Parts: sequence; structure tokens; C-alpha cells
Amino acid sequence: MMSKMRRWRLPIAFGLFVIMGAFIVRHIWARQARQKREAGYYSVLRSYSADLKPGLRRSEVESYLHARNLTIRQMCCVDSKEFRAGVWDDLVKIGSENAPWFCSENNVYIAFHFAGQRSQGHTQWDAEGTDELAALSVYHWLEKCL
Repeated sequence: MMSKMRRWRLPIAFGLFVIMGAFIVRHIWARQARQKREAGYYSVLRSYSADLKPGLRRSEVESYLHARNLTIRQMCCVDSKEFRAGVWDDLVKIGSENAPWFCSENNVYIAFHFAGQRSQGHTQWDAEGTDELAALSVYHWLEKCL
């Protein structure tokens, strides 16, 4: 009985070693692929940054994006520090990643951060053509989450 158990130890240990090695290799490949995609996102960001400098009016930025048939999505507060500013930021989708189980989408955008003046007593968020481009960034956004 003891010799039969000893005979199976080596194949079981070898099998576990192969399985662990496969998981490690898969993890390394996934990390490298993610880094390559991220580098691509920053390449797109550099391209937009070369053409669209801070200080441009929203109307100019959106005309540039519409001329390239890009869909613009607006949202508040890409940068949470700007929550009280009351000015919408523009987003252009450039990719998507695998979503965690609790969300159905993990999208990647170029975020165009705008600064503007809200009129006194104005309580709603707005997007005026005179708002000025403040910055651009890569923005990962988990969407449609539980």
C-alpha cells in the first residue's frame, strides 16, 4: 500500500508544478498585454494633446472631434476635485478592457477637462461653448455596475 502512494507522489507533484507554471505564464502575458494597451491609450492622448492645447474653447474642441466623426459623451467630474465647478467634461471612447464580474463594461476614454464660469445662482451643470480646455487625460470608467 505504501509503495503505491509513493509511486503517485511524483506525478501529482509534477502535475501541480505544470498547472502553477501555466497560471504564472498566463498572468505575465496578460500583464504585458495590458501594458501594451495602456501604452496605446497614452499614444492617442499624445496625439490629441499635440492638436488641442489648454485654453481652446469648448466649441473649437468639439468641432475638431466632430470633424473626425467621433462620438462625444459628457459627464461631470472626471477629476473629483472639480465637482463643484459645474462644468461638464467631454469624453471620447478609445478602447475597452475586461470588466470585473460586478460590471458589464470597463471603457477607456480620452477625457477633455474644461473650466468655465457659472453664472450667479446657476445651479445646474452646463457645457458652454466658451468653456476653456484645461487638460486632457486617459480615463478608465467601470460602467453598468451592480
